Amino acid sequence: MKSRLVFAALLGAALASAGAMHSAAQDGQKKAPVRAAPKKAPEKKETPKKEAPKAEQRKTTPGTPVLIAQYGDWGVYVNRTAKTCFALTQPKERQPVNVRRDPAYFFVTTRPNDKLSNEISIMTGMPLKEDAEIAVTAGGASFPMYVKGHGLWIKDPANEPKLLDALKKDNEITLKLTPARGAVTTDRYSLTGLSQALERVAKECS
Repeated sequence: MKSRLVFAALLGAALASAGAMHSAAQDGQKKAPVRAAPKKAPEKKETPKKEAPKAEQRKTTPGTPVLIAQYGDWGVYVNRTAKTCFALTQPKERQPVNVRRDPAYFFVTTRPNDKLSNEISIMTGMPLKEDAEIAVTAGGASFPMYVKGHGLWIKDPANEPKLLDALKKDNEITLKLTPARGAVTTDRYSLTGLSQALERVAKECS
């Protein structure tokens, strides 16, 4: 469980710092100043121009997850260096709207090297009350979640396949969250595209 918590926390932080879901925009390059060529002096060779310094470019960190496909409201990300694939979505609605919190992410992760397949985790974007009773309700069934910091994992991993099947058959879920401080909040997630996204994850990380 510890390795799962660390992975999800780091992944959530990386995505949040990148600006929520994904962005194709890149920083514009700064134009380097070019020195004017010196005037020709009589009986002297022309002084060669110095090359302008190269513009700074953004470097991609090795192992950064890359969005490779979008199915409905779910994106498929792949980290080929670490052999990790995951389906990812964000809330369609968050209430109350005036509560300050970081972006939230719903992951379904597969890591063949760790023999992990379709692990469900949710980064809520705020510290949660550790003893709070939080559950994901889908397909008419309720699945209690384990709370740790900003994250949620299913309490009984044996029920994870059942939860996944329930999510595939539903259209959306509403997650009621109890923060460490403040009143209960709700996040509404769309499940449109989840089944197709998971099929792609299985293909990429089989």
